[in-house]
Amino acid sequence: MTDCLHCDINDLVRERIEGKSDVDLSELVAKMSQSLAELIMLAPEDVWAALLAQAIRDLGDTILADNGEAGTAH
Repeated sequence: MTDCLHCDINDLVRERIEGKSDVDLSELVAKMSQSLAELIMLAPEDVWAALLAQAIRDLGDTILADNGEAGTAH
């Protein structure tokens, strides 16, 4: 484990799918989305919508990053 949670999560996901030819990415995305939802629900209910909006905004920003390094932001 490192000081970068983002990097640790990506390393765990890569280890889980490495060498497998039949990875169901839609299932993996669904599981990771469920984990994110459960994390959001650890907060008080009155901030769930704001946290969900922030997560969606960050997801879009990462995918649409102009620097060509989408998915590597910390």
